[in-house]
Amino acid sequence: MSEKSEPRPEIKVVVESKDTASKVILIALVIVLSGVLMALLTTEAGENILGSANDSSGNCGDGIDNDNGGQADEDDPDCYNNPELWEGYDEDRSEANRDNDPPGGR
Repeated sequence: MSEKSEPRPEIKVVVESKDTASKVILIALVIVLSGVLMALLTTEAGENILGSANDSSGNCGDGIDNDNGGQADEDDPDCYNNPELWEGYDEDRSEANRDNDPPGGR
């Protein structure tokens, strides 16, 4: 008696990871974070958070209360070389300390 082996079907199981949800979440996160960074870099709030770049021109001659302390330019002690005596007004200085602005100016 001869045994004849019957052909057996071969079954291969291939598992592929199609984790597209993770990729979509990662791309969305990158887009959102990029948008937040751009918003911070282009707004005044971003300058307060990230720190504004100091240039040599100052901001004491622009007529704006740049430190939001209540006084601008000639009424802000930050714009004087000697703020205690209100001497030495300098347009090239920067308004930086909002806590030293007197309520009614000088």
